[in-house]
Amino acid sequence: MSLLRRLLALRGERPGFVAVACLALAALAAYPAVDWYLRAIDVAPRFGFWDFGAYSAAVERWEAGESLYVQNDDGGYHGSYLYPPVAVLAFAPVLLALPFRPAVLLWTAVTVALLWVALQRLAAALGADFHPLERLGALALVVGFHPVLLSMKLGQTAAALGALLTFAASASLRGRGYLSGALTACCGVIKLPYAPAGAHLLEDRTRFVGAVAGGLALLLVSLLAFGVDAHRTFLEVLAWGIGEGTAARSPRIWLPPYYRPFYDVPYSLAIRVAASLAIVVGVLRAEGATREVTALGFAAVPLLAPLTYAYYFVAALPAAVLLVAAELDRPDGHPALPVVGLLLIQFHSYGLRWAGTAAPEWLPAVLLQPGLYGNLLLVGLAAARVAAAGEGNLTRRSLARVRGQRGD
Repeated sequence: MSLLRRLLALRGERPGFVAVACLALAALAAYPAVDWYLRAIDVAPRFGFWDFGAYSAAVERWEAGESLYVQNDDGGYHGSYLYPPVAVLAFAPVLLALPFRPAVLLWTAVTVALLWVALQRLAAALGADFHPLERLGALALVVGFHPVLLSMKLGQTAAALGALLTFAASASLRGRGYLSGALTACCGVIKLPYAPAGAHLLEDRTRFVGAVAGGLALLLVSLLAFGVDAHRTFLEVLAWGIGEGTAARSPRIWLPPYYRPFYDVPYSLAIRVAASLAIVVGVLRAEGATREVTALGFAAVPLLAPLTYAYYFVAALPAAVLLVAAELDRPDGHPALPVVGLLLIQFHSYGLRWAGTAAPEWLPAVLLQPGLYGNLLLVGLAAARVAAAGEGNLTRRSLARVRGQRGD
């Protein structure tokens, strides 16, 4: 049965979910046209591919034997290449073979196509069947997800990283733990703020081993290709980026990529560390909750990264898919909640623009961000399910211990 027919078949059993899902489908399908209009009135940004320009400059400097990282006069690295050295190897093939414009268009098309294929693989691993027209429709929905379209405009890597995470989740569900771990490690090494996505590695030994092997292999390749000095400079860039995260501008000073989940929140770094530790403890205690554990790590990426942007929400796509599937399998599940979270993320950037002008000044700026509520909804639901799995596992162990003491 096709996905659309399966959705409509749930009208009697889960009418709220069907209604919210249809609203989300309409919002995603319509958004490219909305974006076209917003660009026409100079509200939405054009396809400028600015970030890809920084990657192009890094490839040129590498080819010329110069440092990948360019420090500004103020000591910062604004506008420079900010990724680990090894990431240059992902951009170099297209940038060395093609002029800038064809290179960025090819990069964008390939990475978005990979995300589209990865989401279909994940849905199939969860038991979904696609009609051929639904596959084409899914591509339009992927492009219509605002964080994906924003990433395309900026020439960012979010679609590629989202594809890696989605393939990793699919591989995990198919029992290919080593591959899942290696793909997750690849994502985390290329962009360190994606480290929370590795939560599911703690649940399974093969995934963890695959991640360690994949991470070490990438590090070795990076050292051989770029040397030690480039990595020392990257550590300076990383320290600067963490400092930038603690000195972020107010969300009221609006730009489409802005997302500041801990803006002006006291002890925000301590809160992030505590939340990360809580995720680790929850995952180690849980059993039989692979979908929820994986979703928790993915959804935590934009929430816990030191400096995060709206295009980081691409990681929420596979998280929402996993949570919807898990909630549909529960008699007391709430599959509408992750869809609502995705809708709030969809409306984050321009919802924040409106809220920043309409909300009273006394209202804390952090509360004006629709994406924050969507992010918390996804993380909160996944965390609750992981915690429940941990409690159930603890109860089973306690009962087994009691039976063992009785000699049953």
